[in-house]
Amino acid sequence: MGSRNASELNLISDDDVMIDILQRLPLKTLMRCKCVCKWWNNLISDPTFKSSYSRRNPQYYVSGFFLQKFLFLELHSKLLFFPCEGHIDAAPEPSLSFIEDDKGVRIQHSCNGLLLCSSFRCLEKDRQFYICKPTTKQYLRLPYPVCRIVFGSNIAYDPSKSPHYKIVCICDSYLSENHRQIKIFSPFTGSWKVSGNPFSVLDEVMLFNRGIFFNGMLHWVGRGNLALRFDVEREVMLTMPMPPIQEGWTERRVRYFGESGGLLFLIETYGPLTAGIDVKEMKSDYSGWFVKYHLNLDTVAFHSPGIRINYTLAILHIAHQRVGDEDESFMVIHVPGDFVSFKLKDNTLMELRTSNQVNKALGLWYSWEGVYPYSNTYCYL
Repeated sequence: MGSRNASELNLISDDDVMIDILQRLPLKTLMRCKCVCKWWNNLISDPTFKSSYSRRNPQYYVSGFFLQKFLFLELHSKLLFFPCEGHIDAAPEPSLSFIEDDKGVRIQHSCNGLLLCSSFRCLEKDRQFYICKPTTKQYLRLPYPVCRIVFGSNIAYDPSKSPHYKIVCICDSYLSENHRQIKIFSPFTGSWKVSGNPFSVLDEVMLFNRGIFFNGMLHWVGRGNLALRFDVEREVMLTMPMPPIQEGWTERRVRYFGESGGLLFLIETYGPLTAGIDVKEMKSDYSGWFVKYHLNLDTVAFHSPGIRINYTLAILHIAHQRVGDEDESFMVIHVPGDFVSFKLKDNTLMELRTSNQVNKALGLWYSWEGVYPYSNTYCYL
């Protein structure tokens, strides 16, 4: 019996023992342990360990979104944070002041717990870019891509697949004003590389600063009929279909474009909002869009004077959630002086866990283009 137990013990590796110990540590202590030795750092940095530690310590998890607004003469952009899931105590401080830049700092893009930021009040040639983790206040200054114009910079980061991120930048091209060039930054090389050949956007206005990363691809829509998705690993640019622009309108009226729970959502509105709003979802095979929810504003307006007065609102965020077999997805909107949240399946109001308020006299301060989703599913880098 004794020899059998000894044999079984021999099957337990040093790694297994150390992982069991490390998973029991508080987060701040765990972060300090990364600096003890290379062995511990490798164990703590492993995606499997991150996933296991995060599941074992749900008190460190929060998912929500930052709201960004630019104020006159203020050095830093004004930020609010709205928690949608998890523990509000785990929410990051809504401030970028930990990044040292005398020109101020703003958010450019967000992805799975990372923020891509840049200098704020400066000329383009003087702009600096930073990748940062707001919960730990770690940041890294990035070199500026070699180009004349940056049309958009986006993070590609999926911590469930890899601990490493990439930055995808859409730059001008030498071919023509209607061509763009992809450049990719890798933390391994610390530099930018040209990806593929220039591609044409015709004369369309693309929202390259609002890229959505999921399924290993960055997705962009525009004001016209063109929509693109870029496979980051294969470095291949693909198109995707868009709903037809409503007759009588010359450009697409995008009111929201985002991802939640592995689903891609799009909202467009043409004319008065009294007819309601359709929330469209992209099919899993990218063959087209379908109406997933219909929002009856009369139902929501009954509870919100801001809508009832003149149907003025801005759609900020959609959170796709399921509790068992029940669809508990909800939408957050901004009306003059307030923020409102409600379930999409029946348009019933929900409690919004925030004390953020804005002056009613200022009207609509925010739009979806100032929203940056944030989730620390894996509560550290």
